[in-house]
Amino acid sequence: MTRFLGVDLAWGEGNGSRAANESGVVCIDDAGVVIDAGWAVGVDEVAEWVIAYAAPGDVIAVDAPLVVPNAAGMRLCEREVGQRYGRWQVSAYPSNLGLPALGGVALRLRLEAAGLEYFDGLSVPSDDAVIFFECYPHTTLVGAVELGYTDARPRYKKLDTTLPVAERRANRAAVCDDLIGRLARLSTVDPPLDLSTHPETAALLDTPSPTKESAHKHREDLIDAAVCAWTAAIWAASGLERFQVLGATDSPDEQGRVPTLLALARPEQRVAVPAVAGPGATVGQSPAVGSIDAAALGFSPTRLPRETPLPGAATDHSEGHMNPTEYSAETQSRSDAIEFVEGGAAKTEAGRTEVNGSTRAPSPPPTTVELLRSATWHLEHARVVGDADDVAFEAARSALAEAVFDLERVQYGES
Repeated sequence: MTRFLGVDLAWGEGNGSRAANESGVVCIDDAGVVIDAGWAVGVDEVAEWVIAYAAPGDVIAVDAPLVVPNAAGMRLCEREVGQRYGRWQVSAYPSNLGLPALGGVALRLRLEAAGLEYFDGLSVPSDDAVIFFECYPHTTLVGAVELGYTDARPRYKKLDTTLPVAERRANRAAVCDDLIGRLARLSTVDPPLDLSTHPETAALLDTPSPTKESAHKHREDLIDAAVCAWTAAIWAASGLERFQVLGATDSPDEQGRVPTLLALARPEQRVAVPAVAGPGATVGQSPAVGSIDAAALGFSPTRLPRETPLPGAATDHSEGHMNPTEYSAETQSRSDAIEFVEGGAAKTEAGRTEVNGSTRAPSPPPTTVELLRSATWHLEHARVVGDADDVAFEAARSALAEAVFDLERVQYGES
């Protein structure tokens, strides 16, 4: 029996004065039965849970940055999340070595020490390996035709600041309940996910979503972990037939690990498929159009996103699928450009190149979107103490996130 484990990891590891946040964990088998589900506190507990359940041939999907070699800025896979899924209001927080919360890196080190294998989607692991990879639940939600989110991600995490304050929490709870209803229908698809088979996940079906912040976050973590587990099952069944490897052309770390994110994708969300193979795929295989009928599952999509490239989207893939006009040499040499690589080859105001002990080229300057996304990340992690149900804080965080999505639609060509 093959098992598929999903981990919604809390990035913060905690310290002497503050406990680590909860991480959601879900383990399912190849019949979709939930073997275990719940929460773990801290990287050590999560690692112990994974190691206890994982066996040769199992697959683990983790919602957290696992390989972070960049000193500052954001990784290529995070850029590509916004470039390919921005139309669906999906973007990723930046991760780099300058940020305080790197629980995913700590978890990877623990799992590798136990003999588990980090998987970047660019090679074929041995049959008896226990592999774990980085995923992002939002790309699964909008990339899975089974769930019916053809226009945008569901707003089950943040408050909708376009609504009156008195309506925001009830609206978010309703959206979360709708998502849970869609997840409940996955018991009849292939591969399946049957939330009714474990007390903790069955409680998602039987109990309305709460409006209180702390209770909602508790539920949200378990939902994301279940989505991660199902993501691992889909990868094992389909590989690159249904996934794309984000960050495939990024530079590896010192041990040769490439910081990638395996993202479920419908054809219109793809730019290119790497010429590599994973479970269920062959080298050079074209992306398969999903054969699942969303209408048969009870969904009634009002509009399918257009399949033609967005105006201004990258068509030259030599720059890792980034927009060549946005990351041109001229842009990098501007006097107001921000240099991300310490000791690297940096452009001065006069356009001269100064090399400070490194031959590594400077990272491209951040876009406004990336700067706002970084600010959102810092806002989210700055609340060390205070009321977990602070409405004003949640409203500020949601407003900043909405600014990111609005700017992304402009940056990536969406009117």
